[in-house]
Amino acid sequence: MSAPLTVSGLEQAAREQTGLVDFGPDTGWREGFERLVAALEAMGPNDQLRHIATHNIVGQLATRLRFVEDDRLFPEIARQEVGDPLIVIGLPRTGTTISYDLLCLDPEARAPREWEWYIPWPPPEISTFKSDPRIAQVSAMYDNWLNHAPQLLDIQRFDCTQPGECNHGMQYHFGSTNFAAELGVPDFAQWLRESEVAGQYLSHKRLLQNFQWKGPQGRWTLKSPQHLFDLPALLKAYPGAMLVWTHRDPALTFSSLSSFIAGFLAAFGGDKDKAAIGRDVVETWIAGMNRGLAARNDPAIEARIIDLAHKDVVADPMGAVQRIYDRFGLTFSDEHKTRIGHFLTENPAAKRMGKHKHSPQEYAIDNTEVRARMADYYDRFGDLLGKPA
Repeated sequence: MSAPLTVSGLEQAAREQTGLVDFGPDTGWREGFERLVAALEAMGPNDQLRHIATHNIVGQLATRLRFVEDDRLFPEIARQEVGDPLIVIGLPRTGTTISYDLLCLDPEARAPREWEWYIPWPPPEISTFKSDPRIAQVSAMYDNWLNHAPQLLDIQRFDCTQPGECNHGMQYHFGSTNFAAELGVPDFAQWLRESEVAGQYLSHKRLLQNFQWKGPQGRWTLKSPQHLFDLPALLKAYPGAMLVWTHRDPALTFSSLSSFIAGFLAAFGGDKDKAAIGRDVVETWIAGMNRGLAARNDPAIEARIIDLAHKDVVADPMGAVQRIYDRFGLTFSDEHKTRIGHFLTENPAAKRMGKHKHSPQEYAIDNTEVRARMADYYDRFGDLLGKPA
């Protein structure tokens, strides 16, 4: 049996890996780190899960050490402006990925690639951006996941050169929903849905500064459903952010996400049953949605959001992008339209829509309960939740 994970042991392993010792003055990440370690050990994880968790956490701590060292050597990185990002924030499985992919086709857009989020250090460079060795590393990681859970290909694209989600980057602050999706950790998931993660967006912004320092630049175009948990902090970090909230019936959304997580747990060696997965998804994302809705009571936050129905994105992808650009005063260029047209006819991600099969019953999700607990949401956005024409 592998040795138990400890906070001090993981920190020491990261120091030995990097030869660095200073985790810096920002301690907002530490509570999530300590809770994650405790939650992992509380599960009594098998050797495979403990090994994967150790490897990932040590890597995340090593990245923090390297960022602190870069801040000492290159203080200009953290002085950069990052502008007003365009951010997709809808609930998982509501068309966020297809909406994001369409927005990222804008020649003016700059989206972090999945390989950047997963291995953000050293800072990417323009000259090697399309040949960076990290692309092969992350591709190999994806291949390993898919060997264990090939059904994931019907749910999500697995191409690390494509735009990636902010929740991958939130792992470096130990405040990401990824941990629950990949490792289980119910105690950590409960803490995350009940708490505000202090300093999360300081780390998030520092990652964007890292990516643009020597790498490609443009208008940041981002995505993560997890932003729903703390829209006030998101807009404090990016006051001019333009937020795209996608909508679909949460009951359908929750079973889709549960199926996705079941695939990840299979790939990572987790052993949670489907009813437990469904319960965690329901609790986590009802909490996230309700926090997002509550934040919209602030007129300044409400003014930064456009609401978009999943059914409308499916029925008229080009029109959906036009609505977003009109709402925020952005120019929808001819080149962008041409790229979208090509994407819709040639890209396998666009052809994947509709292949994913799932049901609430499979994950013991009670639609009546979901609709009762989200009555305010259904009352406000019910007209956006129907099926495509």
